[in-house]
Amino acid sequence: MVPIMQINQFFKIWVLVTLLILVGWFGPGPVMAAPRLTSQYYCLVDVESGQYIHGKNANVERPMASTTKIMTAILAVEFASLDEVATVSQNAGRTPEYTIGLGAGQELSMGELLKVALIRSANDAAVVLAEHVAGDEQFFAYLMSKKAFLLGAANTRFQNASGLPAKNHYSTAYDLAQVSRYALAQPVIQELVSTVQTTFKHPAYPQPLTIRNTNAALLSGYMGANGVKTGTTDDAGKCLVASSTRGERSLIAVVLRSADRQGDCTRLMDYGYQYTTRQILLDRQEPFKTLKVNNGEPNWAEVVPASDIWLWQGEDIDDIEKKVRLQYNLDAPIMKDQVLGEVDVYINNRYFQSMALVSQNQICNQPWLGKRLMQQWLDSHQAGRNDLNGS
Repeated sequence: MVPIMQINQFFKIWVLVTLLILVGWFGPGPVMAAPRLTSQYYCLVDVESGQYIHGKNANVERPMASTTKIMTAILAVEFASLDEVATVSQNAGRTPEYTIGLGAGQELSMGELLKVALIRSANDAAVVLAEHVAGDEQFFAYLMSKKAFLLGAANTRFQNASGLPAKNHYSTAYDLAQVSRYALAQPVIQELVSTVQTTFKHPAYPQPLTIRNTNAALLSGYMGANGVKTGTTDDAGKCLVASSTRGERSLIAVVLRSADRQGDCTRLMDYGYQYTTRQILLDRQEPFKTLKVNNGEPNWAEVVPASDIWLWQGEDIDDIEKKVRLQYNLDAPIMKDQVLGEVDVYINNRYFQSMALVSQNQICNQPWLGKRLMQQWLDSHQAGRNDLNGS
């Protein structure tokens, strides 16, 4: 016969196990930790705001192979029209692989060159684009570096237009994401990088060639994928700048030297879509600060951000800093929505966004002394009459 104490102990254990199972089945789902990737240099960025959501070694300078051509395309679109005709130089015709086989003296439109440079990653086409825009590939590379700096990619430097290995030719995962945000805002580039397959009018062939995107696997296999560019060299390894849109949200994932670039970018974007939430950081309707106003009526101003500031909150956003600049010595009058300062927002010590700080209410000048005294007398007189009536 089993002792009563053993029966009670067994019953308690059974109840505990049952509760754990029920919590696992019916309780809240687990919060996904950030994905594990094969790359050691990566980042995930929100396209609309440019917010850095997640990454590792995102500011480490690395060779970036043919992701270089994203910047090449930006300058080509900004400094030339698509119907301009470019001539292939002997220098461009000698460009190392991968090439589309262009020969010196051949003529192509900038649109066709741009197409084959972005979709098939043709190095010779990238050199022709550079020489047509700047006259010289090295000078074009100098312009690329300057443009990158203007876009906030301060840790990027170019030595050529194709991404072939070169000393002092580097970028970072974060910089490539910012450059790609800008590129995707150009309709021509956005259309090309999202194209899986198309035709190319090669001057050496009577019929157009069919060309397939080097990023076709992601474009065809990931829901909402719409870009951007692959890159592969021995020095850089396999690189990918990936972008996608679902609903009203768009993401860019960048991986450098990856053993599974498509899988890495897929896992990053899945994390962004499924496991980050949008939270308000500064509310347009909530006063940020109250400031005294000299000679004002009223004599204070409610300070609010000019617009709401939202953040995508993920696992590794744990340090949010707001640096405020305000005018503290204020004199009336002050108009509603008048700018009184600015706030800079930093996430994990990385600059995110600046926003103007404005007056939520209108502040008028105080009336002149005689009028104020008269009003005070009228107010006190009325109060006295009210007391008499009340008694």
